[in-house]
Amino acid sequence: MKPRPSIYIDGLEPFIDSELVYKPNPVFSEMERYAKEKNIPIVTAATGGVLSQIVSFIKPNKILELGTGLGYSTLWMVKGNPSSNIITIDRHEEQAKLLDGYAQKMGLESQMDVTRVNCSVIDYLANESLWKDVDFFFVDCDKITYPTIFRTLWPKAKKGASFVYDNVLWHGRVLDPDPKKPSDMAVMELWNEVKSQVSEYTLFPVGDGLLFFQK
Repeated sequence: MKPRPSIYIDGLEPFIDSELVYKPNPVFSEMERYAKEKNIPIVTAATGGVLSQIVSFIKPNKILELGTGLGYSTLWMVKGNPSSNIITIDRHEEQAKLLDGYAQKMGLESQMDVTRVNCSVIDYLANESLWKDVDFFFVDCDKITYPTIFRTLWPKAKKGASFVYDNVLWHGRVLDPDPKKPSDMAVMELWNEVKSQVSEYTLFPVGDGLLFFQK
């Protein structure tokens, strides 16, 4: 069989995000431009669309988002299920506060149930009572913390809880047979934990890789 060329060719992903992803509100494009200008990492538009669809299918009562950024992924999840209670954690308060303004621009501030918490994600997770009833975890924070987050949540999360991790392809560096950077090693360690402990999981190859699994 003739080998197929990879779809990951120069220019394709920006074209997907700008031309092919349905965005339910033009403010998402505004947020993308601001994130690019200020060098703030956010999920891609395609990733946001998939995340929103997952939330719309599962309809979790309570979502814990680890890593607010400027609220881009938060608002995609709100669009997926406005009735979900979302708690979003980030230690960068001034940046995370941008979420409030963007929600107002979208006309969502009175329709959503979102609480921002200014805190280290590891410090927050140290108090199990704060997350033991969470139905859906979205993890998009410092990659070095990924294995610790998995080892903290997986054994004690409620049965049926859903997990979504972003950046699990880590800019293609998962191909490196001998990773040296702490973040590279942490992402590979997460994969080792998941493959050894989770019976079923799904990788969505959008953006930088979106990993989904359930307890």
